[in-house]
Amino acid sequence: MIKKTVMILAAVLALGATTASQSYASQIGGFARQLDAKASRANAPLQMQLFCLQHPQDCKPSKAKVVSYSPKIEKTIRSINAAVNREIKPRREKRDIWSVNVKEGDCDDYVMTKRQRLIRAGIPASALRVAVVRTRMGEGHAVLVVKTTAGDFVLDNLRRNVVKRHSTGYQYVSVSSGNPLKWTR
Repeated sequence: MIKKTVMILAAVLALGATTASQSYASQIGGFARQLDAKASRANAPLQMQLFCLQHPQDCKPSKAKVVSYSPKIEKTIRSINAAVNREIKPRREKRDIWSVNVKEGDCDDYVMTKRQRLIRAGIPASALRVAVVRTRMGEGHAVLVVKTTAGDFVLDNLRRNVVKRHSTGYQYVSVSSGNPLKWTR
């Protein structure tokens, strides 16, 4: 545990110069609510960078940036979305750490768990995009976007069904690229 903490602290210090403007989360859902309007981001949010340090196998970009849509892919996406939504109990975190396979967590924990399970199920990592959005109520939130040949599908812990990106009613603030360490606005 101490070794892991030292590693994280070293990473934070090393990344501090490039991520200082990104790291002032309001601690109510973390980065999903730290919507910095100053400039386009080139780097991932600090929480994603730390996640990738701890889970490098989940952060390797793949060659395919889009998955071929099929009934099998649709079933995989829908079943993983439903399973994770059932398994994780919603909870606001005091400290925002993006985690996988937790019993309780906030929106980013749902996103990272769904992303990891979809990668394990054979979906190309670069077709999975983490998105920071504003809900209709103006709250910061995180969702997972799956880029397919039939369009972009959103997996969300606030809704039961997987929907197309344009049907969410969300304002997309920042989205990861095919490389989860590079984000765009």
